[in-house]
Amino acid sequence: MAKFRTLFAAGLVAGLTATQALAAGLYGQWRVSFEHPGGPLPFTLEVREGKTGPQAWLLNPPERLKVEQVAVDKDSITLTFPSYNSRLELKAAGGDTLTGTATVLRSTGTVTLNARAQRGAWRFTPTAVKPAGNVTGRWNLAYGDNRVKGLILLKQVGSQVSGTVQLPTGDMRYLSGELNGNQLKLSTFDGSFTNLWVGTLAGDTLKGAQFAATSRPAGNPFEAKKEKAATINAVAVEAPGGERLSFRLPTPDGQMISLNDARYKGRVVVISLGGAWCPNCHDEAQFLGPYAARRQKEGLEMIGLQFEYGTDVARAMRQITSFKTRYKLPYPMVYGGRPIDEDTKKVLGDLAPVKVWPSTIFIGRDGRVKEVHVGWAGPATGALSEKVKREFDETVTRLLRQKA
Repeated sequence: MAKFRTLFAAGLVAGLTATQALAAGLYGQWRVSFEHPGGPLPFTLEVREGKTGPQAWLLNPPERLKVEQVAVDKDSITLTFPSYNSRLELKAAGGDTLTGTATVLRSTGTVTLNARAQRGAWRFTPTAVKPAGNVTGRWNLAYGDNRVKGLILLKQVGSQVSGTVQLPTGDMRYLSGELNGNQLKLSTFDGSFTNLWVGTLAGDTLKGAQFAATSRPAGNPFEAKKEKAATINAVAVEAPGGERLSFRLPTPDGQMISLNDARYKGRVVVISLGGAWCPNCHDEAQFLGPYAARRQKEGLEMIGLQFEYGTDVARAMRQITSFKTRYKLPYPMVYGGRPIDEDTKKVLGDLAPVKVWPSTIFIGRDGRVKEVHVGWAGPATGALSEKVKREFDETVTRLLRQKA
């Protein structure tokens, strides 16, 4: 009997060792590519063994974004993003390749993108041909069928290109790619948000199209001209007529939050309008959390007012909880409905409809709306992001100095 137990234990250890060895074969860097409107959308996935289990990062240089939840089995990698309600599943397919799917949530429902991965970290082409120029600099952008004005910020080293695009509705986060001859390709994936830009360089002009996960086959056309002084006002500041908001809305843990609550009396209140589906709302939350904690003693309160996709309220509440947890937000998060005109009007009255996410409402100590900031510029925009945060801080400081 003792001998049997010894053999059984040895076999168990051997089995675990074999499983661990197989799983270890999945560690390292992978070039993942989605089947995406506009062509393949690549990014780099890095998987490592950590002290408490496997860890992973999405690489869209210069960004290195840590994945929220990672599971590595003997032949599969599963990445879960609770704050986005999205998932990427990859399974060994032989020959140092992986195949699988990504599921991401959009206003139309869940979208599935087929994925394929292979060892390596190159972006679009293993060896790009000599670039036909240098795209480093600032570009005035005309975007979409309505030729919306925007700004492209690019940096080129050799054939490798990184940067972002800022529109009045927000920025496109960290884009990474290459200039291969006169062909510019940039992509990003942050766990949910997918973006692909494909263009042709001719002198100081770029022409092409942008594609998201639900884009039409032709994408959104764009044209950009390189200009040293190119700029954009990333956040529009509006001055409403001193409205009072009267919403009473639930948090995921069952509390009801109203601006008439005692905690908000005589305080400056900042309301962030967003949703877990909104990539710029994630960037804004990383700023708002520490900021709210730092200035609360001075009389600042914050509320996250979330509008989530779909009609499943329980799922929306889980989404809000995951978002709040990921960014360790110290202020209440409430559910306002869906990000549609009808729901925003019910909650915000004359301040609605909300067309740009995130937007921010600033309420003075007297309980009246003083300003609304429309839009955001995330860290990929560099100096533009710093300007937006500085203007946010200046508005709060001014309101804190005012009496009720």
